[in-house]
Amino acid sequence: MTVARLLWVNALIRAAAAASGQLFAFVLAERLASRSGVGAMLVGMLGASFFLTEIVGAPIAGRIADGRGHRRVMRYGPVFGATCGLVGALSALAPFGLGSLVFVLLVARTSEGLSAACTTPTTLVLLSRATEGDAARRTRMMGIFEISSLVAMIVGYAIAGIAWDSAGPRAFLVLPLLYALGWALVGAPAPERSTQSREHLSVLRLARSLSAERGNLPFAAAWLAVNAVVGVWMQQSPYLLKLPERSPTQSLVGGFTGREIGQIFGVFGLTFLGGVTLWSVFGARMHRRRALAVALVGMLGVVSFLALRNHGAGRWALGLAMVCVLVESGFTPAALAHLADATEVHDASRGAALGLYSLLLGTGQLLGNALGAPFAMRWQMDGVLGLTALLASIALLGVFRMRPTTGHAGAR
Repeated sequence: MTVARLLWVNALIRAAAAASGQLFAFVLAERLASRSGVGAMLVGMLGASFFLTEIVGAPIAGRIADGRGHRRVMRYGPVFGATCGLVGALSALAPFGLGSLVFVLLVARTSEGLSAACTTPTTLVLLSRATEGDAARRTRMMGIFEISSLVAMIVGYAIAGIAWDSAGPRAFLVLPLLYALGWALVGAPAPERSTQSREHLSVLRLARSLSAERGNLPFAAAWLAVNAVVGVWMQQSPYLLKLPERSPTQSLVGGFTGREIGQIFGVFGLTFLGGVTLWSVFGARMHRRRALAVALVGMLGVVSFLALRNHGAGRWALGLAMVCVLVESGFTPAALAHLADATEVHDASRGAALGLYSLLLGTGQLLGNALGAPFAMRWQMDGVLGLTALLASIALLGVFRMRPTTGHAGAR
């Protein structure tokens, strides 16, 4: 399977997942407009069900892929994702009561969690193997991976906003089409590099081995905190923006249409995309710990300027926030390259190792969901921004405690 095809598969699945998250938030905002606090909790619950499934499933799927082939397991992802789209359409179109609606939405989000568990570790394994022996190329390739993911998410957000405004709940029916295209591009399973002669570590032994290596635990804490930030924003911000009535005290709460929310996420995503591109070209040889720290300082800048905008500052605050987005975008390429390096010595169990990456990602976003719901209920967008600042500070502390690198961004 070529790298180009792998990136296309990843892009289609990311686009579908981004659209799905938006559509679930829109359904709850429409159905529970009069009970915004309950809606915020349900948004958090649905996000938690997705990430719990990914947490449990990713290491298991990675371990199966090590033994049976990564492309074989990757094909399961679009199947679970298409199921999510069909069940989501049923939940939005059928006249369910609140209890039945929540149950059906939980089934849909659980299915999508299984989709992520099957696709993320396998994609990263194949990319890691394609860049062995060239650390700078690995950083650039992980940047391209992130770029394709971001472009796909932007497209997904736009699809969700336009489709919802045009077709309402029937917008969910777009998701199975995207997943079907991804499934077709994966193609039939093909022979892969044999690892039968090497030891396949159990997930537990692998976790102990990785955590024993100096610097990995502080990095894990930083990665956990950053993904908690993602969990907070992906679940709570579209819901807060979509509330029917504008807040009299916070300009980033309520009154936005689906199309406008798609445009907001699109501008943010394009800016982030530009930043990842710049980091991939000019930051590939920067010391990895330094790149991570600079990016987290940029995240704190984003929070500061959005807080000013939320309380009446002019468009200049948004402009400076976007400049800081360019800076914060360097975190993911450097982090993914670090993960590829850290798992290289466990090649026979690399699927399980990168499944542990997904476990950390899912745990962080689950934590963001759990923390984000009460903060959003109590303080709305101010709560989301304050929680983001706290998590970014924790991540920065973890990066400072990582083992210093002695060379460029690819040095191990």
